[in-house]
Amino acid sequence: MKVGMKLVVMLVFVSAGLVFWGCQESNAPATGVKTEAKAVKPAVKAEVKETKPEVKPEVKAEVKPAAPAAKDMAVEPNAAAVEDNGIAATVNGKDITDADVDAKINAYMQRAAAQIPPNMIDQYRKQIRPQVVESMIVEKLLEEQVKKAGINITEKDVDDKLNEVIAAQPGGMTIESFKAMLAAQGQSFDVVRGQIKKTLGYEKLLGPVEVNDAEAKAYYDENKEDFNTPEQVRASHILIKVSPTATPEDKMAAKAKIDGLLKQVKAGGDFAALARENSEDPSAKVNSGDLSFFDRSAMVKEFADAAFAMKVGQVSNAVETQFGYHIIKVTDRKEGGLKSFDKVKTDIVKQLQDKKKSETFKQLIEKIKAEAKIVYPPGKEPKPRMPMMPRSPRPNMPAPESGAQQTAPAPK
Repeated sequence: MKVGMKLVVMLVFVSAGLVFWGCQESNAPATGVKTEAKAVKPAVKAEVKETKPEVKPEVKAEVKPAAPAAKDMAVEPNAAAVEDNGIAATVNGKDITDADVDAKINAYMQRAAAQIPPNMIDQYRKQIRPQVVESMIVEKLLEEQVKKAGINITEKDVDDKLNEVIAAQPGGMTIESFKAMLAAQGQSFDVVRGQIKKTLGYEKLLGPVEVNDAEAKAYYDENKEDFNTPEQVRASHILIKVSPTATPEDKMAAKAKIDGLLKQVKAGGDFAALARENSEDPSAKVNSGDLSFFDRSAMVKEFADAAFAMKVGQVSNAVETQFGYHIIKVTDRKEGGLKSFDKVKTDIVKQLQDKKKSETFKQLIEKIKAEAKIVYPPGKEPKPRMPMMPRSPRPNMPAPESGAQQTAPAPK
């Protein structure tokens, strides 16, 4: 992970296979300008290429099963012979119900529905279920630890962190536009607040994590290529979409509309207001057309060529891409080159702190799981994974990952 990238929507611990689905980023449908798939890109980044949600391999939990596990991994439990009591797992005497698990899965599937082929929905549900159960087990154990430690997170603590998250978003976001962004992604503001509160409790449980200057400088010296950045521009745009199947008449109508908007911009019209009111990029209602900073590789060629040819403050004529017609306004520019240590020190320290927190968090999870009594009903025990032969990923499908740690599923 490169230093200097911003938190997308929320503080979400993703460690040791733990995923808090209620706060996970969602994939926006493709609407135009391509962007590079990175885990911490702004959640409202416009016009992304369509990506499919990554489904991670199930995490193997150390548990105390209610019944002996099957010796033969190829043998499936006889579900018909076991009475289903509606319990997915019991953690220190507290039940996690199948209904609770289904609710988590349903929330995720609703957000990811546009990226999952209809004929694979059932398969995805089955694949992510063990991971969701695991995350709920760990969350329940962490809640016990927070309560045991007497940790109290106030509403002011949540508000302060929420304001910090909003301030990190591009485009001068307000609390109302933040709520609108969450709603557009199918997320609940109240759920997000709840996840912030939980995360703050976990951070207090971990305690402070220190990184000294020597550690930060050593990281910089060993990873200088990460700080050698290409030239970037910041731009806003107005998009009038043209479907690949558009008729010549449809295309002419779109061109006439973009030309009319261009006249208003050239006459001194408010670019941000015109983007909010007219752009067919869904995120424009939230970010007023602002795409934040990007390099050439993040955009389709026609868009990048136009943006990088302009000076700050200039507005393009109508630019045609595979997505339709754009009016582009360049608002800032960053020269490429190697950033000095002083400029990136704060970001490096933050990244190293996050890494240490993740490692400490993973150790904490392993410890509390080892001390917990986790019981699965007969027939619902986690299945041992068969060794897999390496294979090439199928077209348009994510390649399998071997590690337990997961990034957010390529949303922008």
